[in-house]
Amino acid sequence: MMMNRGGPKMGFRARIGRGWRVTKLGMHVVRADPELMAYMLFSGIFSIIAAIALLALTGGLGFFAGGEEGAESGVYVGAFLSYMAIAIITVFWNAAIIASAHERLTAGTNPSFSYGIKQAMKCLPQIVIWGLISGTVGLIVTALQSMQHSDNFVVSIFGHIASFAVQVAWWISTFFVVPMIVLDNIGVGESMSKSPELFKQTWGEDVVSSTGTGIINLLVCLLIVVICLPLFALGEIGIGLGILVMFTGIAVSVLFFSACEAVNRVSLYYFAKTGESPPLAGKYGLDF
Repeated sequence: MMMNRGGPKMGFRARIGRGWRVTKLGMHVVRADPELMAYMLFSGIFSIIAAIALLALTGGLGFFAGGEEGAESGVYVGAFLSYMAIAIITVFWNAAIIASAHERLTAGTNPSFSYGIKQAMKCLPQIVIWGLISGTVGLIVTALQSMQHSDNFVVSIFGHIASFAVQVAWWISTFFVVPMIVLDNIGVGESMSKSPELFKQTWGEDVVSSTGTGIINLLVCLLIVVICLPLFALGEIGIGLGILVMFTGIAVSVLFFSACEAVNRVSLYYFAKTGESPPLAGKYGLDF
């Protein structure tokens, strides 16, 4: 799993350039194969369905069991179960898009949409376990973030610092967990132990590609808003059309760059293991 010795330069400026090429490669791949965005779309759809179903089920059962108080307790239980279900669903679809992106980047083929789903299903137990773990950490972060709104200044500052520190530490230590699970069929425990080691080898590229993708997404969303603003001066029809175009444009942008993030992670995982760019990078003149 270690990067080859004597490979590409690892200076800070070299890492920035490589991270930017990773970002461009991700955008090229998703533009050439927009069906990758469907994985992100289904992730959102199934998450919403699961949340609504669980909240309705637990709230309804609670109401029949204990009236309004029971319904309120049921909603809390439903919220917890929904959070965990969404975490598992998110991991599953991330695993699916990572498997599909890896096939494109390494074999140069165009696998079917079902390919990613089949690969994710092969490691479903690990996905469930990892979803529960990441969901639990997410709840801890949410609890720390809630402290930011405290009237106590010390508690508020602690909430800001602690939530930020936990999120950064978690991102660093688990960056390559899902690729390890779905691409190499490694268990959750082993993936968690090896992911930080790989991250150290590609930390600059990881930060640059993630930040770059996020900034471009933000700029695209702002551009969509600016383009739609004149429509709001055209009366009710213009307002309705502006809202529709704005919502659709921002949704597509988020789906596109979320897919790019997954492709970037696969590229970085391949590079971290081999010290080389994925074979498909040469097609676009983006060798790392």
